[in-house]
Amino acid sequence: MSISSMKSAVSNYVTQTILAQTERMKAKRGVVHGGRVVIGDSVYPYTTAVDIYFKDGDAVWCILADNKRTAVVVGV
Repeated sequence: MSISSMKSAVSNYVTQTILAQTERMKAKRGVVHGGRVVIGDSVYPYTTAVDIYFKDGDAVWCILADNKRTAVVVGV
C-alpha cells in the first residue's frame, strides 16, 4: 500500500468518524405513544431507519427528518 493510499484511507476513516459523531449529537431521545413519538414538548409521526423492535411506551433515539415534521427512529 502506498503512502498516498494510506493517507486517503486514514482521511476517509476520520471523515466517517466525524460524520457519525455529528449524527449522534443530532439524535434526540423520544418516547413512542400511539403511532407517534414524543420528543420534549413536540409530537411527530415517525419512520424507522433500521429494522428494530419497539412498542408504545419505549424510549427511542430519533433524528428529525429534513422537513422537521417527521422523526426517524435510529435506535432504542
